[in-house]
Amino acid sequence: MIKPQILTNNYKKILTILNNIIKNEDNTPFIGYPVLIGSRAAKWHVSSFREPNDWDLIATPLQTTLFINKVEESRAVFKNIKLIHYPGGGLKLVGECTERSTNGKPISFDIEIVSDKVDLRNMKSNVTLSKKESDEESFEDESDEDDNMQDDDHDIEDYDKNFDVDVRDEEEINQIEFEKFNNVQPKISGLMILELCRDIDDKTMFPLLTNFLCIVAPLKILEALKTSHIYWPDDFRKNIGDLHLLRILLDYNEVSVIQPLCSPQRDEQIELMLKTRIKETEIIRDKPGAHINLNMSNEDFLDNEDNLFVQRRVPHDDLHELVKYGDHPIYQGLKDDQSKAWIKKSLFEKLDYRTKLNCVKEEAMAIALERYLIPMISKNQETSYNLALVRICTTLTRGWFRQFAIDNYPRLSNLDKDLLSIAHDVIEKFPIKEKKPDVLKLDPETQAIFESIRPYTEKISSFEELYNLSKYYENDFSRTGIKITSPVNGDISVTAIITILCTSNYDDCSSSADWTASVVILPTKDLEILSDEDENNERIKRREFKDPLNIHPYYNGYHRKFSKLTSKHVFALGIKALTRGGSWGIGEDIWRPMCIKAKSVDYVASMLGIPDLTGDILFKYVLDYLKPTLPNNGETPLKHWVNKLKGKGAIPIEPKQHLWYHAWNYKLNRKSNR
Repeated sequence: MIKPQILTNNYKKILTILNNIIKNEDNTPFIGYPVLIGSRAAKWHVSSFREPNDWDLIATPLQTTLFINKVEESRAVFKNIKLIHYPGGGLKLVGECTERSTNGKPISFDIEIVSDKVDLRNMKSNVTLSKKESDEESFEDESDEDDNMQDDDHDIEDYDKNFDVDVRDEEEINQIEFEKFNNVQPKISGLMILELCRDIDDKTMFPLLTNFLCIVAPLKILEALKTSHIYWPDDFRKNIGDLHLLRILLDYNEVSVIQPLCSPQRDEQIELMLKTRIKETEIIRDKPGAHINLNMSNEDFLDNEDNLFVQRRVPHDDLHELVKYGDHPIYQGLKDDQSKAWIKKSLFEKLDYRTKLNCVKEEAMAIALERYLIPMISKNQETSYNLALVRICTTLTRGWFRQFAIDNYPRLSNLDKDLLSIAHDVIEKFPIKEKKPDVLKLDPETQAIFESIRPYTEKISSFEELYNLSKYYENDFSRTGIKITSPVNGDISVTAIITILCTSNYDDCSSSADWTASVVILPTKDLEILSDEDENNERIKRREFKDPLNIHPYYNGYHRKFSKLTSKHVFALGIKALTRGGSWGIGEDIWRPMCIKAKSVDYVASMLGIPDLTGDILFKYVLDYLKPTLPNNGETPLKHWVNKLKGKGAIPIEPKQHLWYHAWNYKLNRKSNR
């Protein structure tokens, strides 16, 4: 997946960039109007099509400048306009426009800019753009600007306002140039679409603007465009519904119910455009299912603990036995090697059509049980089944099996077994085994210091009396703590408190979960219980974590940003995961990069007056005593990140330490070596 670059969000600077592109083109336009694609175009053809949300256009640089000028001359005004470059992918203008001096609904637009002379996929190598420095590790936060743990009270709204602030001056804008096409480069898909639509008579007017006409792409092109991004889980259920409706409108699916639905036979030029479009989309968004390796054991492929957001009660293959249609699960007859996940296409093609459908449905039901119903993430078996089917059509499988599922989706979407009763039986018969916490390996000197501290340590057990979080939202919350009294001066003590919060949303195909953990180690006298915030406070409206102790920071997983992070926090960890229609496995589309913050504990440790007690040992002691861990396999990306750094030699393999200690110590060492 490439990282897009926002070139500017100032319409005048956008015009400067576009005019520089136009200078490298000739004065002969190869198409008279931009082309309208997407659901807006489908709605133009078919009034019963769903209501579209925006205007998707493909336009030349000259047509795009005309669009901007028309908006400025009209009664409309721009909102949130951005010129975005996708390296290797192309150039887009996105934003909204709305009527001046009114509260009318904004009109969203997404304009793919295409030139027949200039390759907008590639900037010239001498262009440098102002942007944030990225961290060297993909699992880390993007910025260490607040690693010193100073008070960070930026609201999420403030961060959103500043996220795309244009800091480029006119000189830098004028340096942005793109390479010209050479004779050997293949055409890009956007250019193919414009050429295919050049002689189309169907036109519509863009709202709010005078005489800004758009050619309406024909249904055959709309179907191919919908096919080009159907493998990606974003908005899958909307896209799959659109795709099959378009195929019905084009009479592609006119077959009997006993015959399989297949990918249509398209015109040669449209098929070439489709294949090109898919390759371009893979450059921009990565290849869905690229991580899949079917030449591995069943256990490694689907039954691997680290690829599950939830803990498993029974092996995946056992669930197939509970949902099978015949004497044996269908997939077993499609393998040469029963120990591997690989099934053979030649054997699948020999099955009758109903058995092929049941083969996919067995897999979807097993996934629905494993990922949603048995972990009690969902109590709706139809929703769980459809979420599982989305995974099969996007990120869990690939190749011919995935294509069969997509082509035949309308005939797969009906659930015909009682999965709830199966889930209840499994839950009752197979309770979850509690995981044993990792045992730290301590050197004799550290062990001796630990033993000298234990008599002066008492566990804090009164947190549950402070407040009840359930009135705000459902969550998985825990707070533990210890108080260590100085053996030298009984009036001095240190308090360590660990807070863990997991919030989740499993309402739809874009289910998500957030984990935050914080460790506070401070003089006991500095710990103050603050009164509850006003229930009408904006933070409560945004459903942030409400903490009477005021010691747990709020984490925004989308922006990898902590708010309310202060000098009290010696460790803070934020993790976000998204299903996006896929599995809870490792991958950029699933686990977003983590945010890790660390602060030295040396000063607090010195207050206790214990010989040889350093901040490093004190942090180890707190983790060893309280043994914290994130619920629901939330530490999956942290484990992979630590293992990656161990492989590089950045973290020692031995002795074995608590996972959080590795993260804390690594971050501290990086800061001290700067």
